[in-house]
Amino acid sequence: MSEKAKQVLIVMLPVLALIITNQGGFDFRQSVSTSILVLFISATLLYWRFRVAFALLGVSLLIFLGLLDIPHFVEFSQLDVIIFLVGMMTVIGVLEERRFFEYLLDTIGSKVGSGYILYAVILAMSALMAALVDEVTSIIFITMFILKICDKLKLEPLPFIIAAVFATNVGSSATVVGNPIGVMIALRGNFTFLDFIRWSTPNAVIVTIVTIIISTIVWRGYVSSMDGKLRREGLKFEIPQEVKRMQTINWLLFLGTIGMLIIHHPLENFLEGALGKEPGSMKNALLVATPMLWASISLLLERHRAREIVVHRVDWWTLLFFMLLFSAVGTLKYTGANEKIGFYAVRLGEIIGAPVNSVELGALHSLFLVTSVLTAFLDNVLAIATMVPIVYAIYETQGWNVFAFFWAMLFAGTMAGNYTPIGSTANIIALGIMEKHGARISFAYWVKYALIVATVQVIISLLWLNMHIVPEAPGDYKPPIRG
Repeated sequence: MSEKAKQVLIVMLPVLALIITNQGGFDFRQSVSTSILVLFISATLLYWRFRVAFALLGVSLLIFLGLLDIPHFVEFSQLDVIIFLVGMMTVIGVLEERRFFEYLLDTIGSKVGSGYILYAVILAMSALMAALVDEVTSIIFITMFILKICDKLKLEPLPFIIAAVFATNVGSSATVVGNPIGVMIALRGNFTFLDFIRWSTPNAVIVTIVTIIISTIVWRGYVSSMDGKLRREGLKFEIPQEVKRMQTINWLLFLGTIGMLIIHHPLENFLEGALGKEPGSMKNALLVATPMLWASISLLLERHRAREIVVHRVDWWTLLFFMLLFSAVGTLKYTGANEKIGFYAVRLGEIIGAPVNSVELGALHSLFLVTSVLTAFLDNVLAIATMVPIVYAIYETQGWNVFAFFWAMLFAGTMAGNYTPIGSTANIIALGIMEKHGARISFAYWVKYALIVATVQVIISLLWLNMHIVPEAPGDYKPPIRG
């Protein structure tokens, strides 16, 4: 897209939003706040490299115009999500420095003798690592490992890496820690790690298995070529002894962090009783505190490099952008615009739900559709940050049980993120690594395969949503909406 076209869009989109919202019954403050948010998001997408600058501009405009005050800026910035991510990035950063993931992948790769098995194992590892650490760490190491394999076997890495990205995004939906949107949904929906295990992990496992099968069929010629070369040439990596000696402590750090995240809810219940607190008063407190605790242990272990690790391994640029984005989206609630948007979401739900005579079910599917489109063409973090206030508004105005709405956002934000190269952070990072190694990909090439694989992933997730989550949703569920 030309610079002139980008500049025209940056002007036209906010003006169009202003006109549409004004005609749609929004008051002046609601129209202006929505238009500034559209300006922020469109400028960010069109000039991605300068996203923090546009985020600062958007939030400052909201404050200058009285559409956001400082107390609500702090509240909407979602510091609990930010601190959780800081802690996890620190732990993972220390493990990266100690070459834990490299050791793990090399160990697996050196013991596999079939190209078909290696292909399936790497895709399964992509999903598993995304679920246990996060999609960014997973795709960085998986991509580098695939490049190493393809270099040894003289193979084109592109099909392998794209399939790994598809699996990574699926795996990131399995747990709280797999994706930033999982953290947002857990904390804004008041879900625990075990809630994810119950409501999301089974779907992620099913979709991962199907993804591996479909990817093997879609790229069957490629996988067959890999199998032939692997059987002829073998695949062996040398792991230095000093790296092997580190792994016992690395396993303790890794399993300690994941283990405490898994049991955080029972541990909270125990502490509530031991400390004489009200039941439920500590819910999800340890979800945030656990990464902080293990980040502390990790930094003490690497105390001589602690400052360097925190500076370089924690993605402060992205975290600042997230904080500003969350605050800017919070203006929808501050001005009441989210209620108006929620009203139109319900109206759309009436249209979609007419065949089954259920406005609520129609609204759920309209939310899934809108989130999927926003995810594919914006980014899943932007999409979920935008949609959460709308779900809150639907709950407050309609009184519906919105339990399934949060899981719908999670599935749409991960599965639909596979449709385009910009749908997820994992996609963007994988493409960036490939470009550094001289491999480029066209938008059309990505979409050609994504239309097959991602569509199947979305359909399975919709079936899981409608056949398991909707009928089994707790009847007394209430989101933790703040005043």
